[in-house]
Amino acid sequence: MAPPTSSLLPLLAVLTAISTLLNVGLFHRVQEVTHGLSGTRRHNSDYSYVPGEIPGYFRPAAMTFEAPDSQYPLDDDHKWGSIVPPQRGFIRLGSEGKPWAVAMYHQLHCVNGIRFSYVAARDGLFKTEKARAGAFAHVNHCFDVLRQSLLCKSDTTLIPIGAANQTGAEVARRCRDWAQVREYIDSNHEFWRDVPYNMAPPANQTETSYHE
Repeated sequence: MAPPTSSLLPLLAVLTAISTLLNVGLFHRVQEVTHGLSGTRRHNSDYSYVPGEIPGYFRPAAMTFEAPDSQYPLDDDHKWGSIVPPQRGFIRLGSEGKPWAVAMYHQLHCVNGIRFSYVAARDGLFKTEKARAGAFAHVNHCFDVLRQSLLCKSDTTLIPIGAANQTGAEVARRCRDWAQVREYIDSNHEFWRDVPYNMAPPANQTETSYHE
């Protein structure tokens, strides 16, 4: 004997509620991915910041390493400085414009700081012991940052062993599209351009100088 229809109503109500919640969640997820793919991430939207990354999707890309890389001579301060966006690549997120540093640009800032100190020490450009000590203290911090970042990413790309390829050049690596990340940073700066905020780095992370 079939159960009365009325006894199925509570079950149907529960299933309908679950289906509605799943559809709402799927809609928001599709919307987030769509915004990421189209480059229309809203810089003032509130997020959970879990995982703690820039919200949205960034395309994959491939990079074939060059050694040596002639595009970035060690002595070219301007060229190296251009790798990191203005304001050290800091961004602001959420309705209140909370400031954040982006790990990639912190790491590139550190690479440039190590380069700077190497060239200055090599060419005798430090004018005072204070300037030299300050630069080397920053370098010590940067070695820690880069060591931990490399361990975190754990790049498992296979590099052929042999005299012709000791540096790993000409080996393609799967990456995240760094140009798209830069576009996002620039658009974030433009979005918040007319909203004042002190984005100065902490006192112990100011720009290095030869002369201090």
